[in-house]
Amino acid sequence: MNFLKTSLLSAISTFIKLTSNLVINKVIAIYIGPAGVALIGQFQNFLNVVTTLGNGAITSGVTKYVAEYNETDSQKRDVFISVAIKITLSVSILLGLALIIGSRFISGELFQTEQYHAIFKVLGGTLWLIGLNTIILSIINGLKKIRLFIAVNITGSLLSLVFTTVLTVKYNLWGALLALILVQALLLLISLPTAIKKLNIQFKWQKNISSKYYKKLLAFSLMSIVSVICVSTTQIAIRNYLVEEFSIQEAGYWQAVWMISTMYLMVITTALSTYYLPRLSELTDVTEIRNEIISGYKIIIPFVLISASTIYLLKDFIIEVLFTKEFYPMRELFFYQLLGDFLKMCSWTLAFLMIAKGMVKTFIISEISFALSFYIFTRYFSNSFGFIGVSFAHCVNYFIYLILMLCIFKKYLFYKKRE
Repeated sequence: MNFLKTSLLSAISTFIKLTSNLVINKVIAIYIGPAGVALIGQFQNFLNVVTTLGNGAITSGVTKYVAEYNETDSQKRDVFISVAIKITLSVSILLGLALIIGSRFISGELFQTEQYHAIFKVLGGTLWLIGLNTIILSIINGLKKIRLFIAVNITGSLLSLVFTTVLTVKYNLWGALLALILVQALLLLISLPTAIKKLNIQFKWQKNISSKYYKKLLAFSLMSIVSVICVSTTQIAIRNYLVEEFSIQEAGYWQAVWMISTMYLMVITTALSTYYLPRLSELTDVTEIRNEIISGYKIIIPFVLISASTIYLLKDFIIEVLFTKEFYPMRELFFYQLLGDFLKMCSWTLAFLMIAKGMVKTFIISEISFALSFYIFTRYFSNSFGFIGVSFAHCVNYFIYLILMLCIFKKYLFYKKRE
């Protein structure tokens, strides 16, 4: 299956997810408002960190090694799967206990109140379910069962629509936060039976496995941990800065425009993770790698340009449909946010090469550096230009990041040719 076909399947999944999110965002906007959207953004960032740590942050490694050995050595493939399950269960149970014990402290630090401590207890108790689900999805991705992968994601979107709508209407912010946890946990009840039935692999608890398998997966763990911590903590820091410098409403406006970016770019990001990572992992020829990335750009650039332009022209209509008139002040953020999105997708196409080829040191340095620069740019541009500065920062940061990715890509191809 090529990138175009993967993108088309991703588009179907994304359309369903977008439709689901449209209803969810409207419900959240009506029942919670801009301040509630900001708090949900805080929790989503925290949830991203916890769920990544909960499976040992090895999902990219699982996808890579399952793809790499699926055709050549099924025994090694199954060993990596067994190791992944062991790591996930061990880490998620320990981290879950820590969340339960420290629930009041975490609630106080994240929300400035302990009244949401029960949410973190629920998260701690279900973390092992969430971890296993993400590992199973990584295995499906590595096997390049794209249709199955998309089907599970569609099911997750529909579950999210039902649970988030019902719980938010009934319990407001409490319900929205609880739905974010329950949907991911319940999805295991679908992904596990489906994987057992559809995939030609056995989920065995193998003993006496060589430590080299753990080391290989944990190398990817370091990259994933650094990535999710950098992204999530940076967004939390920026949101806190906007609250202090402006108000919690402004933080909510920024979170809302960020949500729009995430939704429309989902077609590309899903295709990159489901197609590019396993594909680039298995390619060794320089010419094939270059051609694969160029073919990706032929789809990515037109899609992002057309989508971003359409969203900018229809921004007032989109705000009213997705949110409420209370969110109109966010319209000033759109232009530079969308321009930054275009630069982001151009750079991410190249950045996936670092993960696929295990360029751990380069990846970690770039992630930390650009997370810091995003926060620094936000403070600088906001002090100079006001609230719109946060979108300036997004745009400038990814312009510099794209230049770096082009340099890394050129250097990688140069050294591969010399080998």
